[in-house]
Amino acid sequence: MEILGRISHAMFEHLTSLSALPYKWIGIVLMILGLSGCNLPLGSPQPEFDPTGFAQTVEHQLTLIAGTAAATLDLNQTQPPVTPTPVIIVVHSPQVTGTIGAEVTRTPEIPCDRAAAAAILDVTYPDDSRLLPGQAFTKVWRLVNRGSCAWNRDYQVVWFSGDRLSGAAQQPLPGTVRPGESVEIAVDMIAPQQPGLYTSFWMLRNPQGQSMGIGPNGNAPFWVRIQVIAVYTPTPTVTPSLTPTPSVQSSGRATLAAGEGYDLDGGIPTIDESTDLQLALVEEGRFALRLLNTTAMALAGENQPLINDCRSAALSDQPVSVQDLAVGGYLCYRTGSGLTGWLKLEQLPDASLPLAFEYLTWAQP
Repeated sequence: MEILGRISHAMFEHLTSLSALPYKWIGIVLMILGLSGCNLPLGSPQPEFDPTGFAQTVEHQLTLIAGTAAATLDLNQTQPPVTPTPVIIVVHSPQVTGTIGAEVTRTPEIPCDRAAAAAILDVTYPDDSRLLPGQAFTKVWRLVNRGSCAWNRDYQVVWFSGDRLSGAAQQPLPGTVRPGESVEIAVDMIAPQQPGLYTSFWMLRNPQGQSMGIGPNGNAPFWVRIQVIAVYTPTPTVTPSLTPTPSVQSSGRATLAAGEGYDLDGGIPTIDESTDLQLALVEEGRFALRLLNTTAMALAGENQPLINDCRSAALSDQPVSVQDLAVGGYLCYRTGSGLTGWLKLEQLPDASLPLAFEYLTWAQP
């Protein structure tokens, strides 16, 4: 027991002197000692154990190990920390414009031809304007060039659908309109004759024949809408005549041969002091109406005269040549009694035919 105590004390002192060694070296020493014990021959005669020699042997081995460790490691020097080797990962991504970490905004491509309505689209004649039938007017729209190409006179405003309103189907723009600029487009039109509501749709057309309009997609037409109002003509009020319808004294049809007379007041043929006219043979084949008892006559034309027409006619008491008269013609007269009337010739006389006429005598002068 004393020998084992000495060995343990010697090992403790050496291990204490090597406490600064890393733990792995202490583990190696213990492993060597264990192997040394395991290498002792078994089953053979054991020599007498020499404790002092064993202790010296152990101390010597520990001294060698300590020297080797000191030569390898500088225990008084602080080892720098180990920095891991960085790993670089390359990621290929499409090129974008913007700041990393911020939302990326892609600017859409602006089309070449795009129109839009100005703040005030209808410069003249807003929707449901009231016009008279056949009234001429000029519709003016204000549009904005929202595309990336300038407009020129090769661009046109064209009728698209609806009512034509008698305007031209197409006409060029008034001039150059750059992107962002506005233009006023004027089209001459005529309101229809019939009353009602009329709408005419229009669009723009580029030199390639492609149509464009307004709205979110640039394909909506712009329009003009008018109301044609009815014109009411008041019915004239008939003013009653201040002259009452005259009563008739006598009327009818009569014939006269050469030398015979007629009383236009009484409506009878006669040849006395009451006779108003007489057919006389002036010469061979020529006849005349002789006016008797202050009777007077005047030509009145081809239309049947009224009483006031005959009252205002320029009457004469001179004989009237029958050959100067025409069948169907009218004469106004005033009888010997002062009454007014008209006479219409129905047949002119000759050698075998009498004078035939129709007449009417009013009861009023």
